Amino acid sequence: MKKLIDRHRDIQYTLTNIEPDLWSWSFEINGKIKRGTTRARLDLLAQRRVCTLIDRELKGAERDKPKKPD
Repeated sequence: MKKLIDRHRDIQYTLTNIEPDLWSWSFEINGKIKRGTTRARLDLLAQRRVCTLIDRELKGAERDKPKKPD
């Protein structure tokens, strides 16, 4: 079992190989913990998918934030 802990855009994530070609991931943004799995043969591809998910969550969190008046 391979376990990776890394950071993307100042968000720490964990990626664990639970069986061949299946990875479990988790990260936390604004107190909300996100967890899931992804299928990938290579650990770098699994890392890229988690980074894409983090980017998507950060974009959604920014959109939900109230805008400051000018």
